[in-house]
Amino acid sequence: MLAITVLATSCTSANLAQGPRLAKSQTLRVAIDDQPQSLDPGQVQYAFERSVLRVIAEPLLRPTPDTTGVTSAAALSYEVTNNGTVYVFHLRKDAQYWDGQPVKAQDFVFAWRRLIDPRLASPEATFFASAIANGDTVAILDPQRDAGTIDGALQSLGLKALDDSTFQVTLSRPDPAFIWLAAMPAGAPIRQDIVTQYGDKWSTSPGTLVSNGPFKLSKQVANEELTVVPNPHYWGPKPTLTSIEFDIINDGAAALAKYESGDIDVMTVQPAQAETVAADRSLSKNVVRSPALTVYWIAFRVTSPRLSNPRVRQALAEAIDRSGFVNKVFQGQGRPLETFIPQGMRGYAPELAPSQKFDASKARATLAAAGVSAAQLSGLKFSYDKSLDFAKLTAQYVHDQLKTNLGADIALDPLDRVALGAKLENGSFDIAGPLGWNADYPDPADWFQIFTTTNSYNYSLYQNSRYDSLVAVAATDIQASRRDAEYSQAQRLLLSDSPVAFLAQSVRWYLVEPYVKGLTATSVDEWPGQLFPDRIYVAGH
Repeated sequence: MLAITVLATSCTSANLAQGPRLAKSQTLRVAIDDQPQSLDPGQVQYAFERSVLRVIAEPLLRPTPDTTGVTSAAALSYEVTNNGTVYVFHLRKDAQYWDGQPVKAQDFVFAWRRLIDPRLASPEATFFASAIANGDTVAILDPQRDAGTIDGALQSLGLKALDDSTFQVTLSRPDPAFIWLAAMPAGAPIRQDIVTQYGDKWSTSPGTLVSNGPFKLSKQVANEELTVVPNPHYWGPKPTLTSIEFDIINDGAAALAKYESGDIDVMTVQPAQAETVAADRSLSKNVVRSPALTVYWIAFRVTSPRLSNPRVRQALAEAIDRSGFVNKVFQGQGRPLETFIPQGMRGYAPELAPSQKFDASKARATLAAAGVSAAQLSGLKFSYDKSLDFAKLTAQYVHDQLKTNLGADIALDPLDRVALGAKLENGSFDIAGPLGWNADYPDPADWFQIFTTTNSYNYSLYQNSRYDSLVAVAATDIQASRRDAEYSQAQRLLLSDSPVAFLAQSVRWYLVEPYVKGLTATSVDEWPGQLFPDRIYVAGH
């Protein structure tokens, strides 16, 4: 038996008794991009919806500030048994919904069955169904054809309330990444009595949206704002903030104008605004930067005759200056990256960067060692989406870098989105991009499968049986140190074989008023401080 215990931790509020003077108003005003279509944990799919959901609904676990692991949330602790296939979560005895009702294990059983129920069509259903015993079988049932059997099938899922405070999950196979599903906002508990009473409308108004997070929805004005206030029955420390007001502003310029006029305190800086913000002496001082779990690369079709040699692909990767790419194409909203796993999650390995690190002299030497001249690479086509400025800038930058640093004059191949998609699907390209990946959850299992032989996102048509084996073994390896080593070996192989050239990691920019204190920004935030709102306060100003 492998047992893992999550110790109870509580994030204490800032020590304000001796510290800074508080502002009279403890309302934090956060700009979000659009009106949430739903705050039902099982239906939420957009960042502007999670912006609100994460502070009102609490799943079993939550990410640590460095997002390399998880810590306790609605569950005080958990154990993993039966060779990594059974998770037993012990809920907090003092966890309550905002109406004072206790959070029970049965609420998680109901919520997770509902997630997998094909009649709900939850955006997150696949993650839970693929992990939980019998989930895949239930998820593929047809809501019309199998209407009479779905309710019974849901009872067969590996979900059980052992008692009011003990929630047991049986997995279809060992899955060390499962803890990240338990930390997803989609996995928050839902009360069956509330859904039964109000039906599909249960999550649409403050009076019926009963949630268990540190805040609760108190006001909702369509297309204008949502306001949350502290949950008086939340188990954790009482927040200093008396409310968070989410202002719906679907125009970046309008949001910036509101920020500059003092009408909002926190906003996301859009890429089109980065240059303006960076050049403004006052605004630039208020930028909070947080690496996002998004990585971009260009793909080499490894079956292309001129790109079949790994050394050739590595030479192309070494000929691209990532720092220049970030400055010119990202306007600073990125960081150079020569590895696969991004900064801000387990498996980030900057020590592996030399495999693709920019070095023009080395690139020429690598190409020469491959027995290929730059002239032989001239005419290779770089296919990209001509409708996207980001894609056009990336293609031109890579073209110029390869010509300047390697002497290879590749051809640009602008395509419409449909044509590019077709070429990616059938492998009829030489170089394509920018492509990339955005984390569903911050675990290597969500990343390494992309480059396995049979994965549909493996546009390079990369095949390495050793890589496939390492990824398959690591996906179910319950020994953390051994699993880390397996993924590290897989990343080394990927960098050495270079089916893609990694370019950059996104960095989110937020404008935050200097009087907003206590922010703990993480790589999974929709706005800085979101995971730890009890730490935030508004200082006197």
